Amino acid sequence: IVYKLNDRLFPPEDYINDGIDLETKTLNIIEISEMRVRDIKRRLSREHGYGADELSRMLDKKELINTLSYEEHKVYQQEIDKRKWRRIKSAIIYTCAAVLVVMFWPLLSHAIEVAKVNFVVYTDKRRHELSRCREYSSIKGYFGMFLLFIIDGLSTWLSVSVLLSWVMKSKYFFPVPNIPIKPAQLLAGGVGGDAGALGQYGINVGPMIISGLFRFLNNRVEGMIGNAMSKAFQMQRKNARKEERAREKEERRRMKKEAKLRMREEEERARQEAEARARVMEQNATAAASNFADDSDLGSGNNAP
Repeated sequence: IVYKLNDRLFPPEDYINDGIDLETKTLNIIEISEMRVRDIKRRLSREHGYGADELSRMLDKKELINTLSYEEHKVYQQEIDKRKWRRIKSAIIYTCAAVLVVMFWPLLSHAIEVAKVNFVVYTDKRRHELSRCREYSSIKGYFGMFLLFIIDGLSTWLSVSVLLSWVMKSKYFFPVPNIPIKPAQLLAGGVGGDAGALGQYGINVGPMIISGLFRFLNNRVEGMIGNAMSKAFQMQRKNARKEERAREKEERRRMKKEAKLRMREEEERARQEAEARARVMEQNATAAASNFADDSDLGSGNNAP
């Protein structure tokens, strides 16, 4: 970006190689006086564009020396003027840039803060959507998120390309179609007149159309993800209800089994208690019979004498 901006502000025709000394690039009168006539004519022809007819009219060597000296001095002055203009231009541009930065620094800082907040909001939103896809195990949701990332990347590429196209040109910019709309020509055509020079200027609506298409695709993909999440949520709730009903059924079966076991234990306990009571009653009856027999024997013994 810096190199492209520098080429836009300082075009190649204003380029000056500061590593080349002007004294070595141009010749002075002493060096020219030591040159041969053939060398002087060759330099005039190659470096300064003199034709053969012009050189043939210069018969005297002094005339050739003066002509080459004049041309070299003119080149020297052009280089000096070019360097002065470049320094003045650089100073003006850097001064204006510094003044603009100082004047609009609150706006720039606010724009940076807004960009940070928007980035945090975007990352949190996408992270939440990914967590929902992972929670519901939605393959369609993951595919929609992949498409959203691609659309967001292309939209960012388009925005950056449009912003940088004002100051630079590059082959890595987004390929935007050129769809110009010329309001002046439309108005002039409507009234039957000629727009003139203003009819050649127009607004390229190609980036607007592509950005609108990206927004439309973004909304459609988000709708697809929402439907997929809704279906996955309903399916998850349905599976949860099935599992809950299965657990309740298993719990009821277990409770019935435990109730049967308790009834069997109670019946067994009642039977054992009845048998114990029967044995006790039998023992009591046996004891009572034996006591009655003993009392009868004692009564008969007393009546005998």
